[in-house]
This record gives sequence, structure tokens and C-alpha cells, in this order.
Amino acid sequence: MEIKDVLVCLDPTDAGDVRLRLAVALAGEHRARLSAICVLPEIIPGAPPVRHAGVIGPPTEAAWLPQDLPTPRDAPPSTLDMAAGPELAAIIEQRFRDEVQPHAIEGDWHLLAAGEEADLIGLVGATDLIVCGQTSPDYRVPSGYRPEDIIVRGGRPILVIPYAGVFTTVGRRVLVAWDGTREAVRALHDALPLIAKAEAVAVLTVRSREASFEGDTPALHRVIRHLGRHGIAAQHEEALRGDLPVAEVLLSRAADLDADLIVAGAYHHSHFREALVGGVSRDLLDHMTVPLLTSH
Repeated sequence: MEIKDVLVCLDPTDAGDVRLRLAVALAGEHRARLSAICVLPEIIPGAPPVRHAGVIGPPTEAAWLPQDLPTPRDAPPSTLDMAAGPELAAIIEQRFRDEVQPHAIEGDWHLLAAGEEADLIGLVGATDLIVCGQTSPDYRVPSGYRPEDIIVRGGRPILVIPYAGVFTTVGRRVLVAWDGTREAVRALHDALPLIAKAEAVAVLTVRSREASFEGDTPALHRVIRHLGRHGIAAQHEEALRGDLPVAEVLLSRAADLDADLIVAGAYHHSHFREALVGGVSRDLLDHMTVPLLTSH
């Protein structure tokens, strides 16, 4: 599969600007169309206003927000959020257009609000890759627009970017979480366009018991050979998790490898079950430290 349509989810945060720059780089690399959506924020009773939370600021060296927007001293939180929303959306749209214009990247702009998530899923269905952000404690989007919602309902590959950190490339040093499930197979094949030029790929299987190492060796070798036929030199690794959650083992190994991308299938168990009792997908989305390519 080639990547020819990319959709990036933007918001008025530094993390949103990181996503925009990364999405532009990906669209340029793959000669893809890049469209953007902006979702007006959810009002959280008792939460600080967006500016006061410190999530709006200059994305690099230049201040890109006007200085005359309302501040916490000018208005209470609810008034600030409601008044600033459309103006912020217009600023983000201009940022998007300013970023894509020098690269001659074509695309569309979409502004959505609570209750319009069906429009998002419609856009996702005609997209090769969605770039969205990890849910931030400081900036909430309405239910239906969060990464887990898009993963479960969208049916397309999702690249989730952490809200903390700067990420300029993905797919150069890659950790693939492999357990042989349908979800793992789907995620690995969805990731092929992103990891085609990888310098290093580790396919990691996390085991609960040492005795289980023997069972699926032929299948693992087939996966490594399959990646090799795509020009991707991959190594297989196995790890015992002991008392650690699987997600913690994956994140620790990603740090060891200096990985810029984790590839993992999403919601082998139901989304509802993981929301209630946890699971690998839920843990990765909550505690991710590097971008995650996932699909369901």
C-alpha cells in the first residue's frame, strides 16, 4: 500500500504543531495529499483555561498566536474557551496553510465540533494514514474524537504522537510488537510504507512463560523473511515480562533501541474491556513515549 492521503488532527497546542510538522514531512516524503481537521475543545468543569494550562505557546522560535486573545485575567475559564475557540481554529488553519504551501502539498481543512464525529469517520475512511495526538491532560477533545475512538471506528492505520516531546521523523528505528494475532498482522502490514527505509527493525515477542518460546518459531521466521522480501532487514527478539505489564516491556525496549516508532496491533481484547480493566493498547496509549502506529 502506498500512502497518498494523510489526515492530521490539529489543536492549539505545541504538541499540535509537532504533529503538523511531522505530517507535512510524511506527506512530502510520500508525495501525498495532506488534509487537516481541528476539533473545538471540550469544556471541562473546573479545569484551567487552555492558555492558563500552558499548552498554547510558540511552537518553535516565533510566537504564532496573537497577543490580544483573552487571558485568564480577562475572562473566566468557560468564557475564555467559548470565545477563543473559533478564533483559535482560524489561527490553526492559517498555520496549516502556511506550513504546506512552501512544499506545494495539496489538502483540505475541516473544522468539527462535538456531535460531528461521524464526519470524522467519513474522512478517515478515505485516508491512508491518520496522524493524531495522544490524549493530553491539559487539552481535551470531545468524546468520539480521541485516538481510541478513531482506532476502533476508523478501520485505518493510526499514527499516534505523544503529547510530550518533539518528533521529526518516524520509521527509522522501529520496534514491532508481535504476538501473531490478527491485530498484530494488520498493524505490521499497515506499517510497511512507513518502515520501508528503516535502519533497524526489531520484532519483539513478549512471553509470560519461558516454555512458550518454542511454539511459534517457524511463523516468526516467516515474518522476518517476509519483511526481508520488502527490503526491510529485521531481527526477532523475545523477552520474558515477569511481573511487568507488556506495555512497560515494550516501552523499555523502545528506549533501549532509541526507537522512533512502535508498531502494535490495537485492542486484541474489546475496547470496552480494556477501558474497564486495562490492557496493552490502553497502557501504550496512556504511557507512550514515542509515536505508535496501530490499527484494529
